[in-house]
Amino acid sequence: MNNRLILVYITGILIGISYGLQGPLLPIFAKNVIGASYADLGAIGFANFIPYMFFPLFVGILLNRFNNAHLLSLGIGINSISVYLLSISQSVPEIMGFRIMTGVAHAFFWPPCVSIISKASKEKDRVKNISW
Repeated sequence: MNNRLILVYITGILIGISYGLQGPLLPIFAKNVIGASYADLGAIGFANFIPYMFFPLFVGILLNRFNNAHLLSLGIGINSISVYLLSISQSVPEIMGFRIMTGVAHAFFWPPCVSIISKASKEKDRVKNISW
């Protein structure tokens, strides 16, 4: 297997674990520590996924102009910063802002990963490697 594929897989696992650890705990933190209502929890979830609906279009445009590894690194950096900032947030608007950052980070993460995997894979293994 190509070294680039292994690095992208390891990166995906680390980001997945990061997201998997913060995702279920964030509503509990917001409800119990900050005192968020159920409407606030819905707004926090909404704030995370709205950027992910639109930013991949812009990232897709950037994929042909910039190095995919640099865009992937940018997504990892934004994700790391947003996770840290979520840990020190004190209000629902702050959490919403940091979840927007998480949505942007995902938009900078997945398209470059798919592009790197597609370029590093042979034609017959491309779909299998992307699914991994």
